[in-house]
Amino acid sequence: MSPPLADGADRWRTLLEATEPGTALPRALESAVEQALLPPDEEATQALLRTCGLLRAAAEDALRAVWYRVDHESEERLVPVIARLSGGRLDDLEVRVTAAAATDAIRIALGTGAGAEAGAEGPGSPADLAVRCLRRFGRTAVS
Repeated sequence: MSPPLADGADRWRTLLEATEPGTALPRALESAVEQALLPPDEEATQALLRTCGLLRAAAEDALRAVWYRVDHESEERLVPVIARLSGGRLDDLEVRVTAAAATDAIRIALGTGAGAEAGAEGPGSPADLAVRCLRRFGRTAVS
């Protein structure tokens, strides 16, 4: 279970790392999530649906532990990316909270989408749910 989840986390973090400095952080996060979670072709769609299937199986404690470990590792790797993109506008605590919120937005979106067996695109898809989570967070914390 770990490689597909870690690959997805690496993909969205790489997209975020490629964001131009000075881009508004909420927009940078949303854009990276949309690009990472909206499959560009049938192969990517199938990979996303397989990941969602794994997440449905994560109700077992052992699988859930793997998912949370990957999530935590992704959050730690995201901290320097968020710090760079914030351009010094966020202190260390705000950077860590933003990294945690962004990572959890994806975790919650994938888990919710998997539980609802939503499709790979459109309303209720992981990309849709993740952007909704990030926007909600952005309205309350990041500006």
